[in-house]
Amino acid sequence: MLQYKAIIFDLGNVVFNVDFKLIYKYWSEKSEVEFQKIKEYIELNKNFNLLERGDISEEQFRKETNEKLGMNLSDKDFDEGLCSLYLDLCEGIDELLDKLKQNYRVIALSNTNSIHKRAWSVKYKDTMRKFEKIFCSNELNTRKPEKEIYTIALSYLQLEPDEVIFLDDNEENIQAAKNLGIKTILVKSPEQMRNELEIILK
Repeated sequence: MLQYKAIIFDLGNVVFNVDFKLIYKYWSEKSEVEFQKIKEYIELNKNFNLLERGDISEEQFRKETNEKLGMNLSDKDFDEGLCSLYLDLCEGIDELLDKLKQNYRVIALSNTNSIHKRAWSVKYKDTMRKFEKIFCSNELNTRKPEKEIYTIALSYLQLEPDEVIFLDDNEENIQAAKNLGIKTILVKSPEQMRNELEIILK
């Protein structure tokens, strides 16, 4: 049986719960721009991904998003809306991380941006301290499912792909890790995640 040595966690909907609809709702209420218009713009426009890769600045993202949507939000309202997606911790995650850390190295690999990081690093600070290291896409100029972000994590760990388990709630991100030979779990619920981990690590 393979001897796994490290576990890589995604953050959103794996460690803490997020709901992007809350961003669109907040901005809509503050700007009186329609919810659906905001939703479609963010989901289809490339700038959000560019922000997560660190390819554009916060200032550029705010300016272009405000202009394209006609929102005219202040930086404060814009950022509060963008960070309104963060909910509670996923059930049992602190206990799971504490348990795993006894026998495995535990790191995180997140598609995120500098505005979001300021929010989640404070809101979930005690849980974030449980990770040996947190890799953020915007600081690496690459994001999941691009191959490079996984190889950066593997290089840091100094482990082979088959010595690592990767957990994510996104099928595309999971497939990219599989393609590198990493053992994966597609996270659908906290209970399912814990059960699959337990089976793999027996």
